[in-house]
Amino acid sequence: MKKPRIGMIAAAAALTLVATSLTGCGTSGGSTPQASVAISADQSQPPTTINVWSFVNLPNEVQSMQDSINRLQAKYPWLTVNLVTNKQDNDFTQAVTANNAPDVYISWDPGSVAQFCNNGSVIDMSALVQSAGLDVAGTFPSSSLQYTQWNGKQCALPLLVDAYALYYNKDLLQAAGITDTPKTLSDLTADIQKLTIKNPDGTIKQWGLTPPRQDYDVGFEWYIGGGTGAQFYDNSGNSTFSTDPTWATLLNWEKTTLDYYGADNVNTFVSTYANHTDDEQNPFTSGVSAMEMNGEWHIGEIAQYAPNLNYGIVPVPVPDARASIYGAGAVMGNVIYISSQSKAQSAAFFVAQQLATDTTFLDDFATQMSNVPTTFDALKNWSAPLTQPLWTVEENIVSNPNSYYKTLTPAGEEDSTAWQNFIGNWESGQVTDLTTGLQQLDQQIATINQQATQ
Repeated sequence: MKKPRIGMIAAAAALTLVATSLTGCGTSGGSTPQASVAISADQSQPPTTINVWSFVNLPNEVQSMQDSINRLQAKYPWLTVNLVTNKQDNDFTQAVTANNAPDVYISWDPGSVAQFCNNGSVIDMSALVQSAGLDVAGTFPSSSLQYTQWNGKQCALPLLVDAYALYYNKDLLQAAGITDTPKTLSDLTADIQKLTIKNPDGTIKQWGLTPPRQDYDVGFEWYIGGGTGAQFYDNSGNSTFSTDPTWATLLNWEKTTLDYYGADNVNTFVSTYANHTDDEQNPFTSGVSAMEMNGEWHIGEIAQYAPNLNYGIVPVPVPDARASIYGAGAVMGNVIYISSQSKAQSAAFFVAQQLATDTTFLDDFATQMSNVPTTFDALKNWSAPLTQPLWTVEENIVSNPNSYYKTLTPAGEEDSTAWQNFIGNWESGQVTDLTTGLQQLDQQIATINQQATQ
């Protein structure tokens, strides 16, 4: 499911402000002693009620999750699960502060995993995972497992996953004489120029690629995760923006691409389509752009709004120096937490484990959400690729060992917000010395992470 970007920076700042008050002192009002023994599925339990908060809010999403909960309750009569929908990370943080957190919280994305684990809002599930005999490495692809773990702790379990890919219009590529899809940024640049059609007055009639501007739709995802071939941090915990040349390569590629289009054209494009990224007027869906980076949910949108569009998807082109990792991508998804305030942590883990590993639920939920399932068994069993082969590409990106999300830190999304702001300043010309600017960014992120652990 697409991550909301509107107000992301303000929301992250608010979340951090509240979370900072929790760091170093556990959760507000104290936390329940952590459970270490999992509930066995074949053992009867005393009647237990588990409160689950989830981000889902659309009717089909809610119904899919409620159907799974109903099956769970029917199979285990001792268990009652109350589902509360349309909840976000800031809601959970406020509930923790008020000592009124739910037993289980299902978040939209993994941005707060290390933050919640560090400040004690959620439990480390490691002991429960071991007690339950859950082989996480054999159950979940590494691309999704890595954003649920921090500092040796199993802070969450994955639930569905987003994977970013390059969408391309087959008819437009064929008309331009392009016989192979781009695998590197150099390939992509060449194809952009072949596919872009400019009017006599310099405006653009057909865009070779939806402009990769970080403030438009999923543009920021060009600059994070497995598709970059670069990690946010080195083995010493220092951010790498000034030490890994990949970041400068990405920024210079972006600048070259945007300059080729022209600032006025890009600004007009963004203002025209900013409110139409997920409907029938999406520039790729409507044929305005020949190529577009987007998440897997876009397959469902195209099926709804442009069912006859002749298109394909491939992994996102990678920096030329990282050509060997082509096939990898930025991967992130929903996560399931157990609140440290839960007074029934073993039962809460039982519910979380069932939701995170139930093949029927994962496949049904993935189909409803137009997302990718998150266990090997669910990926193997999922029928969607049989009717829509494009899903196989997404499955391969998720399963690729070089796919990943950014490194987690107790600062939550503050480091990625700083990176996003830097890219915006670079785009607008406020950063004129890239080398110095990236060094200053590394210093800023070091301060952010230092403050998050004080």
